[in-house]
Amino acid sequence: MKNKIGLQTAYWNGTTPKLDIYQIVDLTKKSNMDTIELKAGDFVPLTVEERDKLRNYIKDAGLSVTINGTGLRPERDVSSSEKEYHEAGIRHLCNMLDLCAEMGAKLFSGIPYGLWNTRPDGENVTEIKKVRTANAIKGLTKVAKHAEEVGVTICLEIVNRFEQYTANTAEEGIAICEAVNNDYCKLLLDTFHMNIEEDYIPEAIRNAHEKGYLGYLHIGESNRKIPVGEKKTNIDWQAIAKTIKDICFEGPLVMEPFVLDKSASAKSVSLWRTIKKADDIDGLVADAAAGVKYLRSL
Repeated sequence: MKNKIGLQTAYWNGTTPKLDIYQIVDLTKKSNMDTIELKAGDFVPLTVEERDKLRNYIKDAGLSVTINGTGLRPERDVSSSEKEYHEAGIRHLCNMLDLCAEMGAKLFSGIPYGLWNTRPDGENVTEIKKVRTANAIKGLTKVAKHAEEVGVTICLEIVNRFEQYTANTAEEGIAICEAVNNDYCKLLLDTFHMNIEEDYIPEAIRNAHEKGYLGYLHIGESNRKIPVGEKKTNIDWQAIAKTIKDICFEGPLVMEPFVLDKSASAKSVSLWRTIKKADDIDGLVADAAAGVKYLRSL
């Protein structure tokens, strides 16, 4: 595949010794990536001058930027029926879009339609989903207009049933995008999540693209490892690659592996075993580079 290949900075979260963002940029480049996917914590807390320095460092490394993680909270949630929280969610997402533009990113993804790792707050799930989705669409319609103004596409990451309940399939995500009706509102589809929810991953990718709503893809095995092609796995990478070529999809393919059980995100993503040792920096680089080589070969 000829698409840009990327790696999320969360991959390095939990190493020993702890890496700073500049070391992570260097290791991402060393892993032969084209793109680095930043998390909010990598740049939001910085000053304007510090963000400018980081953006230029990434640019000088020859890496393009995507950003993942919307940072919605109960008190700032576009899916909330509480006017104060709903409007705070809109303001927060618009501010994040401004910061994404400042960092030179053209794609901003996450779960802007609700809260991550939540369950319905009641028994009538159908009605709750209906209300939450309507609220989200109302808010995202405003957010998408701001996205268009700053030139950053907001991509709805569709996650599995254990992490969210509003939109778990590409079809549900497409319905939200259709309602928002703005070219700057698209989808981020993730092979890990699709492996759980979709009947057939290539078909979900194709449908989203044909509807005009495929922003980009997250790449990972069903156990969130990096695909390296050394053995047969649960995900049919050949079929996915063929679909990407058939539909002439040119967006980035960003790897989002979680392999360090001591990372801050391990509990959140339910990683309870050691997949990679925290001090094996060379091994992490080698695995990431092997992933790039394999995806390029497909």
